[in-house]
Amino acid sequence: MSEAQLYAEKLAQAQALLGPGDLWLIAARETLERPEPGLALVSGADLTWDAFFLVTRDAATAIVGRFDAPGLEPTWRVLPYDEDYAELLRAEVAALDPGRVLLDYASDNPLLDGLSHGMYLELRSVLPGLPFESAAGFLGRLRSVKTPAEQRRIKAAVDRAEAHLHELSQLIRPGWSEVQAAEHLHRRLRAEGLEPAWGWKGCPNVSFARMPSHAGATGAVLEPGMLIHTDYGVRLEGYCSDLQRVYYWPEPGRGVPGELEAAFGVVRAAMDAAGEALRPGAKGYEVDAAARRVVTAAGYPEYKYATGHSLGRATHDGGTLLGPRWPRYGRAPEGVVQEGEVYTLELGVMLEGVGYVGLEEDVVVRAHGAEWLCGRQEQLYVLG
Repeated sequence: MSEAQLYAEKLAQAQALLGPGDLWLIAARETLERPEPGLALVSGADLTWDAFFLVTRDAATAIVGRFDAPGLEPTWRVLPYDEDYAELLRAEVAALDPGRVLLDYASDNPLLDGLSHGMYLELRSVLPGLPFESAAGFLGRLRSVKTPAEQRRIKAAVDRAEAHLHELSQLIRPGWSEVQAAEHLHRRLRAEGLEPAWGWKGCPNVSFARMPSHAGATGAVLEPGMLIHTDYGVRLEGYCSDLQRVYYWPEPGRGVPGELEAAFGVVRAAMDAAGEALRPGAKGYEVDAAARRVVTAAGYPEYKYATGHSLGRATHDGGTLLGPRWPRYGRAPEGVVQEGEVYTLELGVMLEGVGYVGLEEDVVVRAHGAEWLCGRQEQLYVLG
């Protein structure tokens, strides 16, 4: 499927989600420097001048600067402007006569918060008295529920990440540093013309016998008896994968410590519980609680992050969060799981002196429940 077809598919999905009288109004400018995440779902246009996209159930209009207009997809009715857009925007909105105007702002989700404060003030000035509301509910559904084409792209990104991690597991040896392992994966990405799913500095996150962080790999050197943990994803055709794998390099003549085997078994059981709970109609915090109970019931400390997040154009793709009802997560864990959404399931426990026993798998929600997009890690991978 071409990029234009993909954007057309998402635009049709957006129109189907809008109610009678709804107007989704996207305002953006200088998108290379300041991307608008909502716009990026329905158009790949790079914009310089102020631009406004008006979407209703049966219309899709773009008011853009004349020199930006040629970059718009054919799905849009394009109205270019030169000196000023205000009268054109007012006339188009008046003709639509919306019952409510949905704008891309949200207090608890950055990917639903694409409208800058300056552009909000400009809309207030140009369109006084209109019933502005947050588009967060609508936009969260649009972003989270992946079309078949989006699901195929995510699956392809998962496949590449799995292949890269398998290759790394065949090459890594005592004496390698975390940085060397990360650099190997970077070479694979560059050789295939790909990008990391989040950032070159932090992806992959490779950690030897320590708790991972968002800071990335260090100069720590692998020694026998250490646990190797990787957190890695690939961005392919605009869509991401996000996987965690764990490996152990035993000391000579010794097997896997019993506490490590036990910890891995608990982590795997908690992942099973999350996968079983992840089905249409479940709330995000319910999926999180199902996994969290397994870990704490086994006597391990509660992990201090969510059990999963939406996955798509971004690694953390907005929408429902499979997390606890902590203040820092806002309303995201209250969201309801829907068919067609793609999530990560991730959790782990830290064993002092051994390392972080953590897994992350990618899944799509079907009518019957979770379908794993990756080959699950069912056992601890022992190297050497």
